[in-house]
Amino acid sequence: MKINILDAGIKERLGHHYDYCLRLARHYSNNGMDVHVFGGAGMDDETRAEFAKIGKISALLRARPYQNPRRFDFYGGQILKHRKQAQIAAEDLGAVDDADFWLWPSMEAHEVDACAHRNVRGKIIGCVHSDPGVETQSVDAQLWRTSLVTAREAKLHLTLSAYENELRHRFALIQPASRFAVIPQPVEGPPRQKPKAKMDRIGFIGHQRTTKESPLRNVLLKRLVQDGFAITYQNSAPDVKSPDFEGVDVLGYVDDLAVPIADCDLVVLPYDVQFYAARGSGILAQCMALGVPAIAPVGTLPGRTIERHGIGPLSIGNGDAAIYQAIKIAARHYATFSANAHRTAQQFCKHNGIAKCA
Repeated sequence: MKINILDAGIKERLGHHYDYCLRLARHYSNNGMDVHVFGGAGMDDETRAEFAKIGKISALLRARPYQNPRRFDFYGGQILKHRKQAQIAAEDLGAVDDADFWLWPSMEAHEVDACAHRNVRGKIIGCVHSDPGVETQSVDAQLWRTSLVTAREAKLHLTLSAYENELRHRFALIQPASRFAVIPQPVEGPPRQKPKAKMDRIGFIGHQRTTKESPLRNVLLKRLVQDGFAITYQNSAPDVKSPDFEGVDVLGYVDDLAVPIADCDLVVLPYDVQFYAARGSGILAQCMALGVPAIAPVGTLPGRTIERHGIGPLSIGNGDAAIYQAIKIAARHYATFSANAHRTAQQFCKHNGIAKCA
């Protein structure tokens, strides 16, 4: 069986674009499938080398997923961006051989259009990670709807998917067909053998960037160290400064985020409320697989997930003071949050993990 894995966000060794695609490519290759990964044009040598250990890798896709629409036009930027990127992506797909499955671990609306223009005949599975603004009938949501109608008219065998059931419900309003799957998270346990009773180490994990407010939180971190907590500060972004003082263990890129997360008793997810209002978190999924409590702000999709399972308190915003107050609540009620996280992990691992990504 031949599988094409396509993600324009694969350029460097950070973020879910790299991590999820690497896990999927390795899984399918180990199961005897012919895998060809197509990443972003301009992919760095380290990233290319990691994927080359598994199979075929091409730095092909030129349409950048996070390009600012205002670069195209101050008023009609979103529409012009979509149109231009769909054209570029369709040209790029002309160089891609046919396959049984075309997997897009982070699919954008313009890539749906590109598949229609390319007349892809294999099965297409595209994962979405956020709500484009369906309820408000945003321009992005209208573009998604237009692309999905185009896919239906082109008779594409397209199945949209998400890791979060909430996103399936949101996309239902603009789906012209019924194919939308909630798929397993490609993260691994095993859960802790038993819940911990005391909170000693707090983790700030992942690609530290502006959507986590200020990446460098010296005031908060120093206060936590003074309170007696050990801190793990992991940052995959080499161009973002990390803290440098006693009591904070700083990690750069790590091959497996499960390793530093498993050493933590609590993981702080200081996400921007607006950006993560309907966007999931791979780091939270890894916490859930391991049975590690977490904190995220009220009004975010990760926060709603944490609250639903009772695996941590929520912060009122993502500022230092709000996070500090939530951490103190977590410390006071840690035995409860830890027990809930342990119980949640047992169920989570029954339905998630890379082995279940058939």
